[in-house]
Amino acid sequence: MKNLFRLISVVAALTLALGANAQQASFTDSHQHSLEISTGWPFPMMISLHSDPKPGSEEYAKWMQMRNDGQTRVETMYPNITVMYSWRIDKNWEMSIFCNAHGYTYAVRQHPKGYTEGMNWNYDVNTVTKVLERGYKNMAIVPGAILKYYWYNREFWKWYSGLGVGYFVYGEVPLVDTRVVPELILAGTHFGRRHLYGVAEFTLGPTGLGPQIGLGYRF
Repeated sequence: MKNLFRLISVVAALTLALGANAQQASFTDSHQHSLEISTGWPFPMMISLHSDPKPGSEEYAKWMQMRNDGQTRVETMYPNITVMYSWRIDKNWEMSIFCNAHGYTYAVRQHPKGYTEGMNWNYDVNTVTKVLERGYKNMAIVPGAILKYYWYNREFWKWYSGLGVGYFVYGEVPLVDTRVVPELILAGTHFGRRHLYGVAEFTLGPTGLGPQIGLGYRF
């Protein structure tokens, strides 16, 4: 009787172990790949940091003339779109490639007389007498790659961070400003058990500084 009980215990333990291995193998085999699409309205870091024209250029002379005339050019950002493909290397690591696109329009605003940048005159840049001009969309495209580490890994809920690079391409027509810049996912999460899941990230890089939300599909 004792031997029978031991045999049943061994068989049960082996069954549980094989079931767990099969479940892990199934996850590895059928969920190594994923596609995601997300959108957000992050602060446009690259545009804000590199939008001023170079001193001595024709664009810089026009820019200074606008300032002396009490005018400013304001850019407005549209929500971006990111498409990402990911390959799950193992339980904790994932390699992803992505392409992000976001656009802008501009408006030239006239401020009250007396506004001159850098002078001690009284002026109010928040007061606009009229909008002189509205313009076309600028476009930024950022393809890149990022390596993610899952530091909290459960069946339904996962948390990760990531570090990679993006190739930032920005301009009017044609796209003229290019550079290689780091891309960082400060914190990201996936929620969902099977194929379809939700995505939420807080990013820092050429795609901007701020939140992204979207949907993904594992296969």
